[in-house]
Amino acid sequence: MKTALVTGAARGIGLATADALQKAGLRVLRLDVEGKRPGEISYDLTDLAGIPKLIDSLGEIHVLVNNAGVQNAVPIDKYTEEQRKRILRVNLEAPVELIRAVSKQMIARREGRIVNLASIAAWQPHPDLWYGITKAGVVSMTKSFASYLGRHGIQVNAVAPGPVDTELLQRVDPARREGLLKLVYSGRVGRPEEIAAAIVWLVTASPPLVNGSILDINDGTYPRA
Repeated sequence: MKTALVTGAARGIGLATADALQKAGLRVLRLDVEGKRPGEISYDLTDLAGIPKLIDSLGEIHVLVNNAGVQNAVPIDKYTEEQRKRILRVNLEAPVELIRAVSKQMIARREGRIVNLASIAAWQPHPDLWYGITKAGVVSMTKSFASYLGRHGIQVNAVAPGPVDTELLQRVDPARREGLLKLVYSGRVGRPEEIAAAIVWLVTASPPLVNGSILDINDGTYPRA
């Protein structure tokens, strides 16, 4: 049985993904900063130095889903230094360190699949400047790792959701949420399980040629003239 590590697995897209992967027959390691439920792994991803030891303690990992993320939803002139450091650590630096640590065993097996959570924020202006910056960084590092690891039989891809019914969306300014809903083709926000279904496909069924790809799951949420 293959093992998947899902970060930020206590709620939202992470929880839906962990549940979907388990239903697909994988053993799932659920990591979250809170780690309150039985079987969850409690870990604060701002502790970058501890990530290699964490991965070594978990045994074989065949699938990594870098889902954990934060959004401060404050204007740039209100950002504190601590908020800036934390969002960079959790959204961008921690996924890089997790891939660096996990890929060592994947290279040895010449097999592995990694999915990162980007966002439509990577492609367009975003009121939370640093959130958009981190998600654009996720797109770049996904392509860079795919280029580096592809020769070792490892696929590295990302999904870039539009508005999804999660706690992060509830923190967005109501006017912005209303504007997004005017753009989406279906007239509704996405559901976490819809994003999870795409992630399950990427880690269980996508062909090897799907590598370094950013799968847009935004229901048309692009600015239109």
